[in-house]
Formats: sequence, structure tokens, C-alpha cells
Amino acid sequence: MNLQSSSSTDSLGKARKTTISLAVVVLISLLVFGLSHLEVWRNVELQGYDLLVSRSGQPGSSSRIIVVDFDDESVRSLHAFPLPRTLLADVVDRVSQGAPAVIGLDVILDQKRLPSDDARLADAIDRVGNVVLVSEYGFGGLARNEPLPEFMGKAAGVGFGDLPEDADGAVRRTLLLLNQPDYKRYSFPVALSLFATESKLRPGGEGYLLFGTTTISLVTRDPDSALIGFRNGLAVPSIPVIRVLRNGFNASIFKDKIVVIGQSSEFGRDLFTTPVFRFRPPGEGRTQLSGAEIHAAAIATLLEGHVPRRMPAALNWVCGFGLALLSFLAFTRTRWYLAVGSLFIAMVAVFLVAVLVFSRFAVWMPYVEMEACLLLACPAGFGYRYLEERAAKRESEAARRLVMSLFERYVSADAAAEIWKRRDQFVLAGEERVATVLFSDIRSFTALTSGRPSAQVLAWLNRYFTAMSAVVKANNGFLNKFIGDGMMVIFGVPLSEGECEDARRAVRCAVAMLEEVDKLNILRSELEPPLKIGIGIHTGILTSGNVGSPDRLEYSVIGETVNLASRLEALTKNFHSEIVISPHTYELVREQFGIQPLGESEVRGFSEKIMLYSVTGSKASGAVS
Repeated sequence: MNLQSSSSTDSLGKARKTTISLAVVVLISLLVFGLSHLEVWRNVELQGYDLLVSRSGQPGSSSRIIVVDFDDESVRSLHAFPLPRTLLADVVDRVSQGAPAVIGLDVILDQKRLPSDDARLADAIDRVGNVVLVSEYGFGGLARNEPLPEFMGKAAGVGFGDLPEDADGAVRRTLLLLNQPDYKRYSFPVALSLFATESKLRPGGEGYLLFGTTTISLVTRDPDSALIGFRNGLAVPSIPVIRVLRNGFNASIFKDKIVVIGQSSEFGRDLFTTPVFRFRPPGEGRTQLSGAEIHAAAIATLLEGHVPRRMPAALNWVCGFGLALLSFLAFTRTRWYLAVGSLFIAMVAVFLVAVLVFSRFAVWMPYVEMEACLLLACPAGFGYRYLEERAAKRESEAARRLVMSLFERYVSADAAAEIWKRRDQFVLAGEERVATVLFSDIRSFTALTSGRPSAQVLAWLNRYFTAMSAVVKANNGFLNKFIGDGMMVIFGVPLSEGECEDARRAVRCAVAMLEEVDKLNILRSELEPPLKIGIGIHTGILTSGNVGSPDRLEYSVIGETVNLASRLEALTKNFHSEIVISPHTYELVREQFGIQPLGESEVRGFSEKIMLYSVTGSKASGAVS
């Protein structure tokens, strides 16, 4: 077990975080794209589409289409409501003088008027020869309206002029054709486009039709409909009827053009909400387009090939997922204010990209869904970060409790705090370290305590260990364990101050322990025997880590270094020396302590003789008692 996760545990942790992050982002994406099927969401999305239209720029009016408009001024000046058939005949005649490619009469001629008036208009339609009339199929339970036979028989064609309104009442699409058993007809814009260009509307692949070289991406099927390429402003020029009928008007402006005659006056009630003026500030002009202007925009869309198409759902989902993932990672991996700033920048960037893609390529990128993915990732990221920090805090507290349970009884409070602070520097699972081991033992303890009550011996022993523990802690040693009347103290584990300094602290601690024993002997009662201790010290390689079962762990050390230190403590009796140190420890401490060679000696468990040394007296510099 490593206080700072091992590489395998760290990899598992990262894999878990990655899995959770991906799962959260998938849920966000599914939620957003699930909500996108709700009516209220679709309305918001359509508003977003209108905003794209309003920011897409003004490419200029189409040079192939002109609207001749019965506007409010013309209707009032000519007293033209309802529109007189003779006035319509005059307008058709005047437009025909300019030799247009086709004339579209966006006025329903389904009611009889004075026979002479109807006859005059029928003659004009017949004489011109290229007039296409409008009918109404009658969607949504409305009545079907067809031009009177006397007009239909003289016209070059008829197209249904129904304008499909979306759920919010705005017109964004044009119908293309109806192919039903009882009704087979092109829409008004398609009929005019076909007549003027002699192109064909033919089937394409799944979800689109072909008009000449133009690919028409379908929004709906049966009836087929496509988005109109509205721009920020009128798609075609409009000329008031009153101007067309004035003397001196140059009709050559209509040469080879598609001319749509319609009415934008309030009297005609042929006005519709469209994306064009959706976001125009109040008081800045008109807010609706006439049916004729919408048909003209649809014609321009077909002829110029700028048919808007929606981004494929799969690509939209991938983009939304990617943006949600980036936002989620920002809120879980960076500071909150950086994440919020990044979110704002990302949302602006998504909208600008959507505007660019729509303007350049006529692709509707449903940025509202993408913005929603970005936004929803914000609380999700904050929530995940909160839970992650809570979990990390619990893990940290559990690890701290483990460290404190292993060390705080055997080292000073400051040392325990330092161990926790530097916990990334040691491993609980087991690692090789260079450390100095000190063993101490009470001389002739069995003989000293023979015949004495066990309670008295225990109290005496506890006073001794309490005093020794204080000395060990003062010298930053790790009192690893009590062994009967002996102690094992380690310097350099779990934290090291350097091999040399660890050894010096061990020797300073040994000297201080002898001085503390002298004090205990002075203060002992007559019933307590005098104390003598032996101390063995060796510096070398050992293995440190947790020892025990899962429910009872102890941090300890093992290896030849530990065994040799224990054997040196036993040899203090043979050499009649209170402290015996090994050659390695001697090399590390000889410059700071008075050292006396003891000679070579055999050590039980080791094949070769070892040169041993003793620390002389208690005058070693730097001892702490």
C-alpha cells in the first residue's frame, strides 16, 4: 500500500475518472438530444436558426427575379381592394412588354367577378402566354382553391402557393411538389423556376431532390419541403404597381426575368413572419414579408443553389458530445473562473462558427443544442468536482488516520506531522532503504527482577520506557517496538535526513539514553535496582514497510542490518562497553564523536569477523537528552 497511489492504482484511478467523465458526458448529450424532440425546444431551435439568418449578411438581391407589388400606397392610390380584374390585366400587359421569362400571378382567381372584367384578364393571360397562376391545396383542413376554368385554360401553368408555417407561426420552408392520387402538382416557386429554366425536378438520394445541378435537402417528406435561403434582407428587388403603371415606365427591366406579381398591403392579408426581420429592432421598418416575396426568395434559392441544409444528426451529436466533454473537463480540471471564462469563449465561438458555416456553405449547424451541451456540462462538472474532492478528502483522512495509527505512538507529534507532510517520500508496501538501527537492552533484567512482584516490575519498566521514549522522540528517532525489556529504534525510516545525519542522530540518542539512565539511577528508590543498559548500532540496507494482517498492521523493518544491530547490542556484555557500533556507522560518525576501537570479533549469524567500535563517555557533541 502506497500513501501516494502506486502506478497501478493511479492508472486504475485515472481509468475510473475517465469512465465516469465519459458516462456523464454521454448522459448530458443524450439528455440534450432527447429534449430536442420536444415542441418547446424545437421553437427555441427555430429562433436560433432565425438568428443565423439575421447575422448571415446581405449578399445582394437576385438579378433574375423581380416582385411587382401591390403595396399599401398602390392599393390606396388605385383603390385596388379587392384587386380589380381589369387592373390585374393592365399590370400583366405592362410587365409583358418587357419580355420576361415568366410571370407568376400570386393572386387567387377563384371567384367570379363581372364577366367583362374576367374576360379581359383571361385575354391578357392568353395573349402573354407565359403566365403561371397560383392555387391553394388547402393543408390543415383548409378549403382547396383552384383558379376559375376560364383563367386556368389560358395560363401556362398552375402551382400551389401554400406556405407551410412552423409551430411558432413563421415561414422558413417552401413546398416543392405534391404527388398524390388526386393531386399531382408542383409548388408555385418550382413551377415558375421550371418554366423559366427548362430544368427538371428529379429524385436524388435519400432525403434530397435535384433541380438542375442544385441539390435540394428535404426538411419534410410527403409533402416535400426545403428551407428557403433567406438572408438578412430582401432576396429580390420589389417594384410597386403604381410605379409600373406610370407613363414612361421602362418595362425592359423585366427582360428575361421571373416576375412575381403579388400584394404586401395590409388589405391583402398575405403577410407572414419569416427569419428575415425576426430580430429587427422595433421601429426600424417592416417586420413581415408578403407571400410573393417569400415565393421569390424560394425561387432564388432554387436558381442560385443556396439551399440551406441541416447538419447531419450524427455529426451534430458528435460535436455536442465533444463540446460537453471539453466543458466538463474544464470544470473538473481547472480553476472555476478559468472554466467559466472558457465556457463563455466556447459559446461565442460556437455561435460564430455556426454563422460562418451558414453564410459560406448554407449549412444549418444547430448550435442551440451544442450550447446546451456546454452549459449542462457546467453544473455536472462542478458536481463531479465536489464529489471527487469529498472522496479525496475522505481518502486523505483515512490515509492520515493510517499514518498516525502507525507512527504517532512511536515518534514525536512534530515528527508524525512531518511524516504526513512528506508522505509521498515513503512507501508502506515495502521498499529498500539505508537506515541506522539502534537496539537497547537492560543488563541482567531477569536477575534484577527475580522475586519481585510483577506489578512492581511492570511499573518500574514503564517508567524506564517512558524516559527512553522521550529521549528517542527528542532525537527524532522512530521507536519501532518494545521487545521485553529492550527497544528497537530506527533512524532514517520512514523519513531520512541523509545517511550520515541519520547515523549521527542514532549515536546522539544512544549517548542521551545513557545520561537518562544515570538520572533514573539517582532518583530511584531503595527498593528499585540500579539500571545498566547496552546499546548496539548499525547502519545498512534494510526493508521497511507494513507487517501483519489486514486487520492488524505494524510498520517495521527487516533484514541483515536489523539482525546485526541486535547482535551488537548483545556483544556489549562481552566488551563491557555500553555502546557498540559497526564499521559502517563508525565511518559516518567518527568526526563528531569520541570513538574507541574494540577490535575484531565474531558475530553470531555472520561468517566473517567484524571490526567493532565504542562511543567513549557521554561527552559526544550534540547529544540531546
